[in-house]
Amino acid sequence: MAFQGRRIAVIDGLGRPASSEEQVLNQGKLVIVFIFGLSVVMGGYAWWHHYTQGRRCLDLWGAEAGELIRYAPRVEVLKLDNADTTDAETIQIQGESHAIAARQDITNTPGLVHARQALIEDASFLWKADLEGPSNWQYELRFTEGDKQVSVAIDCDQGRVRLVGTDRQAALKPHLTTAYQTRLPMWLGLGANSSRTVVDP
Repeated sequence: MAFQGRRIAVIDGLGRPASSEEQVLNQGKLVIVFIFGLSVVMGGYAWWHHYTQGRRCLDLWGAEAGELIRYAPRVEVLKLDNADTTDAETIQIQGESHAIAARQDITNTPGLVHARQALIEDASFLWKADLEGPSNWQYELRFTEGDKQVSVAIDCDQGRVRLVGTDRQAALKPHLTTAYQTRLPMWLGLGANSSRTVVDP
């Protein structure tokens, strides 16, 4: 054939012959650009997804409190009781005094990571629930980092949580209410209706 034995030249965009090595190099550059672009897109999607998961929780807790709920190095659970029945330390929630009947450091307790994460995900809450009427705040989760502290009161009867010291509260979904109702007394080493002397961690 007429072309047998001849080297077929490939012409680049400038009208110059392009060797096979140049073609490989150009293809490699395209692959790198594609991978970089894909990583940017995926990173943007991950950020957007994370933001939309916790947008309403950000309004509920605030940025600093939300950060402590998720990352504070020290976490305690407190069992609350009627302030009239004990001489223990008290805290104020919704203008009412509650005695600290028991407390426990649960920083390294199995399952705590999920309990913390649930509090900062929008999907954990019933945002349209009716929050009228009195609450029975039985527990408090206290998150501490240095001199910064945030407390979340929990009403397991009605499935409510409240940022202590504010008027911000929300309703938990039923399965999470049940989970906290089970876990909180377990972490304290109590039965659901038990009480004990305050334990200083």
